Amino acid sequence: MRYAPGAMGWMDDDLRALEDAARLRTPNALAYEDATHARLRSRTVTVLCGNDYLGLRHHPALLRAANEVTTRHGSGTGASRLISGNLTLHDEVEAEVAEVAGASTALLCTSGYAANVGALAALLGPDDVVCSDALNHASLIDGMRLGRATVAVFAHNDMAALRDVLARSRGARRRWIVTEGLFSMDGDLAPLDAIAELAAAFDAHRYVDEAHAFGVLGPGGTRSSVGAPPPDVRMLGFGKALGAGGAALVGGPSLRPWLWNHSRSFIFSTGVPPGPVAAAREALRVLRDDPELLPRLRRNIAVLRDALGEHGVSATHGHPEVPIVPVVLGDDARTARVSARLLEAGWFVHPIRPPTVPEGTARLRVTVSAAHDPMEIRAFARCLGEVLRCEG
Repeated sequence: MRYAPGAMGWMDDDLRALEDAARLRTPNALAYEDATHARLRSRTVTVLCGNDYLGLRHHPALLRAANEVTTRHGSGTGASRLISGNLTLHDEVEAEVAEVAGASTALLCTSGYAANVGALAALLGPDDVVCSDALNHASLIDGMRLGRATVAVFAHNDMAALRDVLARSRGARRRWIVTEGLFSMDGDLAPLDAIAELAAAFDAHRYVDEAHAFGVLGPGGTRSSVGAPPPDVRMLGFGKALGAGGAALVGGPSLRPWLWNHSRSFIFSTGVPPGPVAAAREALRVLRDDPELLPRLRRNIAVLRDALGEHGVSATHGHPEVPIVPVVLGDDARTARVSARLLEAGWFVHPIRPPTVPEGTARLRVTVSAAHDPMEIRAFARCLGEVLRCEG
């Protein structure tokens, strides 16, 4: 990529610098054939880096629901929900999501990013202190910045550090603890029970991003796997395990109407299109009615971890019931090379490099779904082991 000299030539300089540092990002154009295979550069590859953890994106029930509701309601909503874009479908699905999540109310949002940015910017103020896990997602970080609160970052999942931050913030108007439930790059879980205890001790509110947990750890998200009471606000993503699009913010009775009036990303955005909303609702029904879906995912996770170990690939990070298995290689250029060699062999695992992850922790973020073939998973692990041995 090259630009003609001129006022915007600095863009070309920046792109060259990123390329030299092995950090240039370019999207791959995929044409999916099914839940786990896609055409990429004129060949079929097995995708092992997505977030479709339950393999539902191509499920006939989801496709049928999305098509039917699109025919009835239209391809979009035509306006913000506070004008003329609030569909009966939105209200119905919000009520269903709230019930599944064990919350009083839910508010649909166009994406998890929009949900986090809009909610945190509205909830926080200059006199507040927000305690943020060091590995929180960019959308959480951006929302906290817009909220203009004092942000105190604590070491990842370090409850002693969180306690210290809370103890130093006693003069704040409000205190918030913000964390992911399931961390998307490391595949580990936040200690939500311990966080709840500290929040109670220091009179702090809790905001938990469950974009990657919702559906993976059961319909209730992270909360279903620990003994913690529900956070004040939870963000549930529909674009990961549910195989749809959009997100929801869930919480107490006042949260939904309060966000109607204060979340700028909700107020000033066109309503979520009907298709993804219907698909998300159908995904919740599939998850409820298919008793083999989650066990199948768990079996594939075990197959991946066991196979990686058999072929000498270190994959010690992450929770054993989570489909995110980071293979940390450290060096950016080496990670990109390994990814390229895997692609040559028919395995698509995108390299993850800074600033998405901390310096020195470039990795392959390997993911499996309930739809993957265990034989393919084992073949991938064998190939990865061979590539890493050749790389040294």
